[in-house]
This record gives sequence, structure tokens and C-alpha cells, in this order.
Amino acid sequence: MNPPPEITRKKPRWRRRALAALLTPIGALRIYAGYTLYDANFHVVVNGEAYRSGQMSAAQFTHAIQTYGIKSILNLRGENPGTAWRQAEIQTAAKWHVVHYDFGFGSGDELTLAKMDKLVALLRDAPKPVLIHCLGGADRSGLAAALFCYAIAGENPGQAHRQLTFWDGHVPLIRPKVTAMDDSFWRYVGHHVTRAASDKSTTNTAIQP
Repeated sequence: MNPPPEITRKKPRWRRRALAALLTPIGALRIYAGYTLYDANFHVVVNGEAYRSGQMSAAQFTHAIQTYGIKSILNLRGENPGTAWRQAEIQTAAKWHVVHYDFGFGSGDELTLAKMDKLVALLRDAPKPVLIHCLGGADRSGLAAALFCYAIAGENPGQAHRQLTFWDGHVPLIRPKVTAMDDSFWRYVGHHVTRAASDKSTTNTAIQP
């Protein structure tokens, strides 16, 4: 027997409502992520020490250098020789006597411990304040900023990981591959916590009578 006509009519309406409920948060995430990427997604990491952003124009770099006293720029997009954006970046850095570094990796790449140690060493040695940037300023910049906060500024892991959040445009729900940045950070933390515990145990053993 066929269902009453009113039930048949209601099904598409409920489906539309369910679909709208599903899509609305995702749409909101997309809109907010787009908003954070507007104007280069510039944020303070540690005031006077480190800042982060997406790719800037020459004018935007100049503004950041003059406003925040930037002494070094760390480009996480890699060298990309011959590209207009990198030429403008290099020329602007040279004009203002800002040290420039290239350190390339992808937002979907899980970094090795050795590579993260190298990145942390570069961040530690770079003249301060340092401006860290990638393309959108959300994922690669977020990982580098989180490592800076944890390994250099001494923040606890939970605080440092706040550099990889929705508020800065890091949205794994939309781009699942970028969870590689979170995984890399927590692997780095886990390794160094384990190593610190091992070193402490070795020291305690050594001083026993």
C-alpha cells in the first residue's frame, strides 16, 4: 500500500533540512577560514619575538617590518626560484636589511624529528623578531609557531598547540591532509618529553652513592 500523500511530501523537506544542518557548519568554517586568510592572516606568536602570516606582497612586508621591527623572515614555501612573489620578498628583505631564510615543506607532509630539530634551531638562531610565513599562514606557519612556543618560548604543549587552530585558519575538517601538522607537533613533543625523562633518570642514577 502506498503511504499517504502528506508523508511522501514531507520526506524531501526533512532531507533538505538535514542537508542544510550538515552544510551550514561546513559553510561557516569555509567563510571563516577565508576571512582569516584575508590580509595575509598576520598574527602575533610571541610579542616582540615572533610573528606569523601568509604570503605577503612587498607593501605588506614593508608595513610589517616598519611596524613590528622585523629582523628576519622565514619562508616555509621553499626557494621557488624565479617566481615573482619570491623575488619581491627577497628584494624587500634586502632593502630593509632583513635576514631571509628558506625552509620548505608541504602542509600535508609529516616532518621527521630531524627536520623539526633543524627548524627549531633555525628559529632559535634567527634575528628577532622573526616573521614566519607560508602561503596561507594557517598550517605550515602554525606548526612552526607551535614549535617556537614549545621549544623556544617554553610554553606547555597545550598552549603551544593553540597555534594550530580554527581561529588562525587551520581547519582539518575542510582539508584533512593538514592534520599532518598536528601529528608532527605531537610527535616532536612526545619525543622530547620521553628524552627529557630518560635524561633525568640517567642523571639520578649517576648521582646515587
